[in-house]
Amino acid sequence: MEKKQDLRVIKTLEAIRNALIQLMEEKGFEAVTIKDITEKARINRSTFYAHYQDKYHCLSSHENEFMKGILDIAKRHASIRGTDDDSLPIAIDIFQYFHKHRDFLKALLSPKGDPAFQSRLKQAMWEQLYERTAAARSRPKRAPISPEYVATYISGAHLSVIQYWLNNGCKESPEEMARVLSWLTVQGPLRAAGLMGNA
Repeated sequence: MEKKQDLRVIKTLEAIRNALIQLMEEKGFEAVTIKDITEKARINRSTFYAHYQDKYHCLSSHENEFMKGILDIAKRHASIRGTDDDSLPIAIDIFQYFHKHRDFLKALLSPKGDPAFQSRLKQAMWEQLYERTAAARSRPKRAPISPEYVATYISGAHLSVIQYWLNNGCKESPEEMARVLSWLTVQGPLRAAGLMGNA
């Protein structure tokens, strides 16, 4: 009986999440009401309030769950890092995760989504993909550009590439996208575009 109840809760939360995604795409989060969510999810208000305090709590709960997935991926890779190219395997796993949750991520990163979430994702991407890699650990003490500017540039560029990928239907595979970002990061955009000498 308990398993059936748990399954019912899972299905209810999925229905709420899917309703939220659709409504964010249709009208933007700020315009979404609890009534909109409950009608779209086909649940009553008491069911919604059994899980969330309000729409902001609902959104933040799903965002936190999404971010936890990224951190879980990073933890799984933490014990096997150690080479200069160790960012590629985790990048592939994260892009696979992005692809699995592409509808939710696309809605969050859209102009009608949650601007604050973009900052959280950029920070997490930098920390998990690069800041803790072997390359970052061996960074020269006197680099020509401060790490903060480098982090801001790379994470911002990566987010733009991810948004383009999502908005164009995720045509490339997660593996391809991981290699695209790896190439852009290591070789730089001008070399990647063929505007400089061969790699």
